[in-house]
Amino acid sequence: MLDANALSLSTHKANRMPIWLGAILLFTLGFLILPLIVIILFSFNSSQSLSRLEGFSLRWYETAFGNPDVVASLGMSLGIAAGATALAVLIGTGLAWAFARGHKKATTPVEGLTLTTLITPELATAIGLLTLFAMVQIELSWLTVLIGHTTFALVYVTVIMGNRIRTMDRALEEAAYDLGASGLDCFRFVILPSILPAVLSAAALAFVLSFGDFVTSVFLTGSEISPLPVRIYGMLRFGLTPEINAIGSALTLVTVLIGILGVWLATRNNGKRQ
Repeated sequence: MLDANALSLSTHKANRMPIWLGAILLFTLGFLILPLIVIILFSFNSSQSLSRLEGFSLRWYETAFGNPDVVASLGMSLGIAAGATALAVLIGTGLAWAFARGHKKATTPVEGLTLTTLITPELATAIGLLTLFAMVQIELSWLTVLIGHTTFALVYVTVIMGNRIRTMDRALEEAAYDLGASGLDCFRFVILPSILPAVLSAAALAFVLSFGDFVTSVFLTGSEISPLPVRIYGMLRFGLTPEINAIGSALTLVTVLIGILGVWLATRNNGKRQ
């Protein structure tokens, strides 16, 4: 006869994480989070020391965001990230729909070519775009940065939306048409509610990728205002200061919050599908 207590204890032990795996997990989290904690702590340092905390102060945030060049770069990064997100979501959703619902013989080669950008080094893509703009004599500006960011964010949106569209229940669309719904009504009341969580998740990821991007930005930025990551790199040439820590902390806060939002939306989407 089975002992319920023994069975419960056995199940508990089976579900318990091994000590070695927990140690690896803690080490990995510490390795990833510790640099961020250091940046945030020293951004509130009252002195200019980067090795010793001497008190709490907001002076470096006041200095950083009182700098008109930093504020202009922040505004440019936010604007480009918003524009790249909108373009990537629109184009990427269209591509994903075509790949999922289109004729496979026509769409499969295009889809394969599109997905290769996931493994293509961003440096190579940025150099390729720079060469292309030089060939067609397009002057480097915020527009070229926007095109570059849209290019590399597009594939991530396509993958996320493609996975969602392929798992949609097409019987719901067929039922809507059988009940007399028009194509627009079917899209508004059936398709859009089904893909909206995935759209928002993809948009959050695209925004984070664009807002924090450095490689593409540094190659495609013109001589006017630079995106914030490029501005930070330029400031580093004069040495690391608490002011840079303050800017980095703000940059981290924006990306982490939007990243968490994207993960939450993706988890919520998966929960609904189950």
